[in-house]
Amino acid sequence: MGLERLPPYIASYYEVYEWKHASAILVEDFPDEWRDIIEVLQTFRLKRSWIEVGGKNKSDVSTQICH
Repeated sequence: MGLERLPPYIASYYEVYEWKHASAILVEDFPDEWRDIIEVLQTFRLKRSWIEVGGKNKSDVSTQICH
């Protein structure tokens, strides 16, 4: 199995590489983790304003990911 199981959105917006059939291992042996990865990649959006703001301990990027 290659990366054909990736949703079209992920395939078009991310640069994705297969390494030692990792996706097949995730899909078959760790389906919950595979679904989590897909969900995060489909829903997360990096906003320029999150990066440009300075002077905080924890960035808005990490706050959004940890929700």
